[in-house]
Amino acid sequence: MIVKSFITGPLATNSYVIYDNDKAVVIDAGGDMKEVIDFIRKNKLNLSYIIATHGHFDHVMGVNQLKREFPSSIFLINERDLGLLKRASSMALSLLNLMISDVTLPDGYVKEGDEIRLGEGKLKVIETPGHTMGSICILANGYIFTGDTLFYGTVGRTDLGGSEKLLRDSLERLKGLQDELIVYPGHGPFTILGYEKVKNPFLTIDILP
Repeated sequence: MIVKSFITGPLATNSYVIYDNDKAVVIDAGGDMKEVIDFIRKNKLNLSYIIATHGHFDHVMGVNQLKREFPSSIFLINERDLGLLKRASSMALSLLNLMISDVTLPDGYVKEGDEIRLGEGKLKVIETPGHTMGSICILANGYIFTGDTLFYGTVGRTDLGGSEKLLRDSLERLKGLQDELIVYPGHGPFTILGYEKVKNPFLTIDILP
């Protein structure tokens, strides 16, 4: 599988296209998807799935655009973030005075242990509540997409529909994964999980933002 990243939307969300042969998945459609759509078209890929790591507006506001261009694609999210998804437009307005259209409802839901086939590879869903109640990470061969659960040097906030206690538990779970994993976060630069285990203060001491 190959990973291509794009910075999208008003909060500089990392949107990812993962593809193998001619099959593709988009993780976190965070804003204007024109570059993503052009990339998919140019490489003659078939967009099979759109997956949101959680329901905040800056991770789903490009879903409608992708669904218009690729109507057979399947939009997936963890069901516990359905309420946030439904409130995405109102949250964008209240937090950033940003007007966005209501996000289409998901075609299905993902939960702990689900595996999504992509060409010869697969993406495995890990439930990591805390930033939001339905936050997930997506584990692949050699890398992990952490959404807003884990960033380079920090972690996601918990005051917009999350839980500090659950985030602590989720971070402990991530600490049990292989050091060599490349971390593709929802915002900011990529990192290595082993580095975060040693250098990230939120993984080494008991504090949260």
